[in-house]
Amino acid sequence: MDFLVKHWGAYARRFPSPLPVANVDFIRNKNHWIRRSFDTCDFSLILRGRGQFNRLGRSWEVVAPCVITQWPGEHVEYGPPMPDETWDELYVVYDAGLMGRLKEARLVDPNKPVWPIHDAAMVHGLVAELSALACSPEPEAVVDRVDRVCERLVLETWLTRPQLEKDAAPLQAVLTEVRRSFATDVDYERLAQRHGMSASTFRRRWAEVMSVPPARYLQELRMREACRMLVETNRAIHEIAGAVGFADELYFSRRFRQELRMAPRDYRKAYQIGRR
Repeated sequence: MDFLVKHWGAYARRFPSPLPVANVDFIRNKNHWIRRSFDTCDFSLILRGRGQFNRLGRSWEVVAPCVITQWPGEHVEYGPPMPDETWDELYVVYDAGLMGRLKEARLVDPNKPVWPIHDAAMVHGLVAELSALACSPEPEAVVDRVDRVCERLVLETWLTRPQLEKDAAPLQAVLTEVRRSFATDVDYERLAQRHGMSASTFRRRWAEVMSVPPARYLQELRMREACRMLVETNRAIHEIAGAVGFADELYFSRRFRQELRMAPRDYRKAYQIGRR
């Protein structure tokens, strides 16, 4: 796999991405440890091999395919077992000033510096696409594509994780029930017990897999369904409020405005299907 162009930060973008890439490279048969702090935001995709990652006094096992991360100012130590083993690593580097945007996009979780890649075929396909772009004879013509491919590459490592973990089956069952009955009050602990999890196990597994607390997740489900009904149906707003779990239309409208930054009627006017 070739990367003739490794530094993309110097190229002007015609269609600027919120996440412009600084560097991208592929290291085959890496056989040494890194012991340092970085001034950048780095995603290292370990595509083959195994090893260890140390950060802030904690250690994580590295088993390919997975992602390890390095954030500005944090000392980290990582690498394959020495002296006989190696790993293959693709790394994507962003400027430190993009840390806030990466967090907003939920591509960064400071509490999870290592996570597995479950859809390896998808990731390898994007790596091949990235390699082809990096070998372009006109890199200035493809830099915008490089930004988007790198962003999707990182995104794909997150998207498939909750659905494909084998030990997430009980939590998936809870999520399925919540999606089916989101308009009613949800007793999460009772649901967890029904699917073989204690309250503490449920809280731990939820925190590992989900990006928002249970109550917030339920609220998002209700608001998403309310948005869909406002756009796709002609039902009265008080009917929609009741259908998504709000007995009081005024309270529903207030919560809707807090979440969507506009009133339900205005949302319907802006997006309703069939009026274009």
